[in-house]
Amino acid sequence: MISTMIKETIENLLRAPAEIKNKLLRDLAAIDKYGVGKALEENPDFLGRLLTQLRKADAGRVFNDVPGAADRFASVLWEGISSRAEKAPALKSLLEKAERDIQVNIEAADSPLRCHFIVAKGKIRGGAGLLHFKDEDFRFMGPTETLVGLFLGDLPLGFSNLSLQTAGHSGWSSRVNPIMRAISNLLKGI
Repeated sequence: MISTMIKETIENLLRAPAEIKNKLLRDLAAIDKYGVGKALEENPDFLGRLLTQLRKADAGRVFNDVPGAADRFASVLWEGISSRAEKAPALKSLLEKAERDIQVNIEAADSPLRCHFIVAKGKIRGGAGLLHFKDEDFRFMGPTETLVGLFLGDLPLGFSNLSLQTAGHSGWSSRVNPIMRAISNLLKGI
């Protein structure tokens, strides 16, 4: 019964992009309470579908209009990625092959969306907020819509993409970009 309720919550949240800002905090709290990992086991493409709906609703505007939504979303997103990484062979392999820890910040220029991830000891974890700039190895920056595209795998990664800015030694992109591609596949339930 609870599983049916969370499925209904997810489907309701994803039903109408124009209404997402009225439901986002409440429904993400319900999913968090149920267990993000458990919700994703039952609905593996949920986060990818949520990102798609946020894009349709203008994610930057949603995050600006709903205080706390960006942080709640980032927390659920990274909890979901962390919980599913073990079950995604391509991502798991990349994480295990990382020759050193990797710390990445992701920052929107037009909304309060700020998050980070850390790869260490074959695992990935992340959350809302930025790591201290002295600790970051790499940073993605750009409009919220561009960052949504980054998570969905819609953007070419590299120097040819002018809407996505990066900071950090260019050698880091060869380590970070394959991880971002694998995260995109995980978010799509692939």
